[in-house]
Amino acid sequence: MGTQKVFLRRRPMAPMVLALTTAVVAASLGVTAGPAVAGTHRYRGAAPGQVTCRLVGTVSFSPKASKSDVAPSSSHLRGRLSHCAASNPGVSISSGRVTEQFSASPLNCATLSGTGARATLSVSWKGALFGLKAAYSDTTEATSRSQVVTNANGDEGFAIPGGGGFALTAGSFASSSGSAASVYTTMTRSVLAVVCGRQQGVRRMSVAGTITVGSPSNQGGGGGGASAIPLGDYAGTDDPQDLVGFGAATGTDPTYAVDYLDKTDGWSAMDDASIAQGWKGTGYRLVLGIPILPGTGTLAEGATGAYNGYFATLARNLVSDGEANAILRLGWEFNGSWYPWYVADATDAANFVRFWQQIVTTMRAASGQQFKFLWNASADTGTSYTPAQAYPGNAYVDYVGTDVYDEFWGSPFTPAASWSSELTQQWGLNWLASFAAAHGKPIAIPEWSVSVRDDGHGLGDDPSFIDNMAAWFVAHQVAFDCIFSFDISGSNRYDITDGTFPASLAAFRAAFG
Repeated sequence: MGTQKVFLRRRPMAPMVLALTTAVVAASLGVTAGPAVAGTHRYRGAAPGQVTCRLVGTVSFSPKASKSDVAPSSSHLRGRLSHCAASNPGVSISSGRVTEQFSASPLNCATLSGTGARATLSVSWKGALFGLKAAYSDTTEATSRSQVVTNANGDEGFAIPGGGGFALTAGSFASSSGSAASVYTTMTRSVLAVVCGRQQGVRRMSVAGTITVGSPSNQGGGGGGASAIPLGDYAGTDDPQDLVGFGAATGTDPTYAVDYLDKTDGWSAMDDASIAQGWKGTGYRLVLGIPILPGTGTLAEGATGAYNGYFATLARNLVSDGEANAILRLGWEFNGSWYPWYVADATDAANFVRFWQQIVTTMRAASGQQFKFLWNASADTGTSYTPAQAYPGNAYVDYVGTDVYDEFWGSPFTPAASWSSELTQQWGLNWLASFAAAHGKPIAIPEWSVSVRDDGHGLGDDPSFIDNMAAWFVAHQVAFDCIFSFDISGSNRYDITDGTFPASLAAFRAAFG
């Protein structure tokens, strides 16, 4: 769907062939009080997989520990993290820190053993999520006890288990993911006893070990729920503040921004990419609709490379505007008759494939580009050609997807029947899952929403659609999804936050918040 001049769409063609019978992370990035400053994201939400780091730090005692005195009433661990490994390949960590506050001391000169004490663990780190700079806010988890341990060398230390029964969340990792740390002094228990006896007390001691936060099952659709999948939204053209408002209204942290270049006013208007300029420095990753025929030209001409110069200019402009890592939807919903780049038959499909390949080759040649290319159709439209005939090939595609709206042209007109159609139609979700698996490509859903239409084919306030989509995203490990929360007109409504869809909004908050 787009919003410039041509608004209403998706009156599906009658299917002309039988439906084919034939799925980091990831995590949820978000800005805190608006678009992130200087392009830095602050991560909040479920864990992006499991992260294990080396820890080097100190434990301080209050009061200082000695063999003759009572055990310290509290102790505090401060350390830095290094050599971090993540189960999610989309996560990298450049620096981090950990603090631990104990209600008593798990390691002290008075006992040199015991079950330790309740601890509160906080972790924060900086790095990148899917190539984007990120600042990771604290995780806080209180555990029921910290256990004194020794390692294989006999060094004294203690372990802080995760999931101790007092879990609290304050940011980056879900409490259910747990945490664990094992840190050791460089002294065996016997050596530690001698040191404690010789000194008037120990104010602090050095420790080293490992810390693990998160769980592999929290990696995208692998068990973290729909809220663990990166979320995007279209809330208005070139409008970061409305995207922030959407997050506040839904209790979510959208990190992808959907927008569309000018699709009706010719090559220079499209090339200018003025819409993209409004997202520069906001920290949102842009999912950008590219009108491959912006009111002029033909698929057949594009297939010859006749328009490559325009796309070379566009690529340079996007890089200059700070959108070198944008996800580009070339000729989105190409199987829909409402756009100039409509692929109507097998001949068009062949030209579309060659045109796509020309564009991708051209734009990848731009200096500094890191573009990803998303091939996506409209779910609600049948075609006389097969999806495979319109596929440009794995070398030219990074994501595959289809746009899904809660709309139905069948009978009975019920949510259950509509959802069945979303799954089974030619370009529907069952096809998408099979196609993505066959080609080894991640799935992205760049547009989806509840719907009210002036022709009566929208299902309206339908929380079952939200629940079904959330479950499907998780089951098929969707890389990211973008809801369309914008009312095209007073009688064609898609904004889940506009008051038209209260039950759906509640379901969305529960599943994605």
